[in-house]
Amino acid sequence: MLKPSLHVEVRLKNVGGAFVRTDLVREEVLEWLLKNFVHLKIDQEVENYDSLPHAYLIESINVVDFSDTEGETSFHRLQDVQLDVQAYELHESEEDSLPRTRSIHHEGEDEDAIPQVRVTALPGKSLNGVWESLVFNNGIPARLLRFTIRMMSIMKNPALNLTVLNWNRLILLYGPPGSGKTTLAKALAQKLTIRMGKQFTRGKLVEVNSHSVLSKWFGESSKLVGKMFDSIHIMAEEETTLICVLIDEVETLTSSRERAASGNECGDAVRATNQVLTALDRLRHRPNVIVFCTSNLINTIDPAFLDRVDVKQHISNPCPAAAYEIFRTSLNELIRCNLLVPSSDSDDVVEDSDDVVQLVGDSPSISSVSGGDWILMDPCTIPTLLYMNVHLWNRTNCPARKLWRIAQRCEGLSGRTLRRLPFLALALHIHGESCTVREGLAVLAMVVDEETGKGGELKREAMEERETFHTSFP
Repeated sequence: MLKPSLHVEVRLKNVGGAFVRTDLVREEVLEWLLKNFVHLKIDQEVENYDSLPHAYLIESINVVDFSDTEGETSFHRLQDVQLDVQAYELHESEEDSLPRTRSIHHEGEDEDAIPQVRVTALPGKSLNGVWESLVFNNGIPARLLRFTIRMMSIMKNPALNLTVLNWNRLILLYGPPGSGKTTLAKALAQKLTIRMGKQFTRGKLVEVNSHSVLSKWFGESSKLVGKMFDSIHIMAEEETTLICVLIDEVETLTSSRERAASGNECGDAVRATNQVLTALDRLRHRPNVIVFCTSNLINTIDPAFLDRVDVKQHISNPCPAAAYEIFRTSLNELIRCNLLVPSSDSDDVVEDSDDVVQLVGDSPSISSVSGGDWILMDPCTIPTLLYMNVHLWNRTNCPARKLWRIAQRCEGLSGRTLRRLPFLALALHIHGESCTVREGLAVLAMVVDEETGKGGELKREAMEERETFHTSFP
């Protein structure tokens, strides 16, 4: 059986346009890891690589992913895995650092009639860290990434007869607004470019604004769609460049033709849908092109388009566990910036024998404090849900347990809303520059209550938290 892959990413420094042999760096790091390490851990940042010949080019080395189910541990012995090392450099836009995108224009055309297509170099600095910030149910991002990489690698085989195999390189993400479909598509494009560095030397993200493609002049929409895809074909002629096309709100360009005909609507939208279908059929023969589409209204999309989609992935609103993780990362960022500070009452500490350990995350650094029985953990952060369930199950009033109760009341809220609520809570209800974690949780409970329209227990709990805070700290 083939060994599962352990993926390591080597980020290179920006050397000011100088040519860097990423293949040499890749081979050096691979040989060094196999020689000096017995096992590696997911999310581990590997250090002490100064002895490498090209160490001066390396910014960081990180163990990022495992191609098989991890099981009970994230540690992996190198003799049991196939080590996949990729080296990459983050790119700015071609013009300047700002803006990081540019538009495709056709000479001699009226600007109002030009499809707005933005092109970003990949891997891009503007998308750095987006993949790590994703929080979705059931490991959707990892599954989509592994499937897409596998299929792109298979279809790049020159011996394959594409008339026998049918893969359109078309992935549709659909679901309610604010669920993170567009962000996921961009993060996938960034990660694909990094992970497929051996097949493609660089990548481009082509973002299509569907609404701008539909012309205000009758009969022009299909022409604009054709010109837009012609531009993509020109970019795809460079076969060492991975072209990731993102069509947001694809239902605008692929509305149901049957519904349009029965509703006596104008034929311009029908012709635009026909042109999109024809263009996608042409693109399927390009081994370096992958198309991501997003939609809030999948029921309005033409069946012929849906039939061409290889993967239809529903993106739902976050479950309580995902809501907890979104809140946790947002609050920990506020803690890192000292906008939230650790509370000083006993519910924020965990007693262990004769020691008292301040509530923190999974793998904190430990620093001793003179004068007694205290072991302070730095940084002081809200722990993961797994840590809370294992170590804090009996401490009902600790911050993590309170945050879990809040997350359970967020059913139906989108990921976009959940990301906004912690900052909204501080802006609306906190008048100083900072507050304690416990007061931050109290005001978060209040804004969640307001957003969901639920009263009763959660509101009373929030008011009790505020009264306790002001009584203890007048």
